[in-house]
Amino acid sequence: MKKITLISAIATLLLMLSAMICAFWLRAGNPGDISVHVNFGIAAVVFCGITIVLMLITLRRTKKDK
Repeated sequence: MKKITLISAIATLLLMLSAMICAFWLRAGNPGDISVHVNFGIAAVVFCGITIVLMLITLRRTKKDK
């Protein structure tokens, strides 16, 4: 479970960085196709929620093991 949580956290970090880069790109005035930027933002929020739930589950399991 810890490996899955770590992989999800790394994916969330990469998606958040991509969303930030997209935000700066939009602010610079070169949006192109806006749906790509929106998809990065939505994926980042979804993965962030998944990562938080996985972290809570992992923390509860480690507390029970002690």
